[in-house]
Amino acid sequence: MMTREEAKALVYGNPEAAIDLIVELAGAVPSLQAKVSALERRVALLTRDSSNSSKPPSSDGPAAKPQARPPKKSRKRKRGGQPGHRGKNRDLIPVDEVDLVDEIVPVACERCHRPLAAPGNPEEGKYFRYQVVDIPETKPLVTEYRLRCIRCECGAETWAELPHNARSGFGPRLTAFAAYLTAVHRVTRRGLVDIFKTIFGIDISLGSVCNLHEEVSRALEPSYEEIKKALPQQKVVNVDETGWRSTGRAMWLWIFVAPSLAFFTLFPSRGAQVLKGVLGDTFGGILCSDRFSAYGSYHKGLRQVCWAHIIREMKGIRHACRSPDAVKFSRWMLSEVGRMFALFNAFRSEHLDRKTLVLKSVPLRARMSNCLQMYELSKDPDVARMARGVLKYWDCLFTFLDHEGVQPTNNVAERGIRPAVQWRKICFGNQSHDGELLTARLLTVTRTCLLQRKSPFRYLVEALNAYRSGLVHPSLLSVSR
Repeated sequence: MMTREEAKALVYGNPEAAIDLIVELAGAVPSLQAKVSALERRVALLTRDSSNSSKPPSSDGPAAKPQARPPKKSRKRKRGGQPGHRGKNRDLIPVDEVDLVDEIVPVACERCHRPLAAPGNPEEGKYFRYQVVDIPETKPLVTEYRLRCIRCECGAETWAELPHNARSGFGPRLTAFAAYLTAVHRVTRRGLVDIFKTIFGIDISLGSVCNLHEEVSRALEPSYEEIKKALPQQKVVNVDETGWRSTGRAMWLWIFVAPSLAFFTLFPSRGAQVLKGVLGDTFGGILCSDRFSAYGSYHKGLRQVCWAHIIREMKGIRHACRSPDAVKFSRWMLSEVGRMFALFNAFRSEHLDRKTLVLKSVPLRARMSNCLQMYELSKDPDVARMARGVLKYWDCLFTFLDHEGVQPTNNVAERGIRPAVQWRKICFGNQSHDGELLTARLLTVTRTCLLQRKSPFRYLVEALNAYRSGLVHPSLLSVSR
């Protein structure tokens, strides 16, 4: 590094050399600035998380820094419940449903210490109820079928046949419990073997667990197909997709969510043909999704593009801070979007009616349009690309303002597919086509039950009983009709 004295000596001692050095350094500045800009961009991309990009929250990891929160009004406030906070306690079980009542009476008076006698009628006087809930020691219920052999007068021997609902070797509740733990709580097959052995004292092999899952898949096939046929008639459908693996191949797990239905399917494609296969050649309802091109090429009707993706990308531009345009553009757009969401939240809490919501949103949409048109020719390529991309989908951004049941984000589909992503991290995909069917059917039925606030376990038991007895499967469309 040249010192000030050395620079002065060069300027006054050899002016021509100083001029050559200045010219050389000035020529290197643009290339160095370009390299710095590229490095800053790479650093910004590497430090992105789920709050400023399309990365899922599970990719942040435990080492991720917590998001900044606004400062508290008072630093003296401690963690936990505050004075005056109304606690939430477990409700007492009715007396007629209690298994055991233990009457406890005081032995002596707390003032004079004289012995006290218990009242003749336990219901007389004052008493305080306190309940302890525990689980009983589990013991499997084993049913033995003895198949008798009867000799006829003609000399022939006839053996009794085993009932159809008993041919599995494991009852419907055990089978449904294994499927429930797998689909909802993402327990592995080896984990199921350990749970049944440790908790219930049931010896079951890994192969038997796989056979039970295959039976559940067959039992859920009618419900799965019924939900698939009902999707094209829904008024609003949210769609999302995520990567999957099956037998070493790249697959895509798709989710279609209606107000009371959820449908999963696995395809080796991420194209519009998947949408056609599920929703038909033409979908008459409102399609809610992100800005992936397949949705636009398939659906030409009403759409709602997810604002959450746009907000995260805006935050990503602000996070990179590559230019003054990036800072001004992101701040302007995020402030207007924040006002729009405040209006919509007021509408959802019934502080505004829909007509007022639409009227108050007019100036917000005008300012957002002005901002996007102003920056679509920005010298910052990220800002210009973002502005042009949002303007391209302008007609699909505000459908939620005019139509009932439409949300400004695609969170309902993203939340629905998140358990499947967590399952994928454990199971690493499927190893057969039957495994793909099991994954799609289990996720479809259990997620639909959760949307309808039904017990997935109870429904699995009902579906297995119907399958084993040859009865009609229990429908999940009663709520959606």
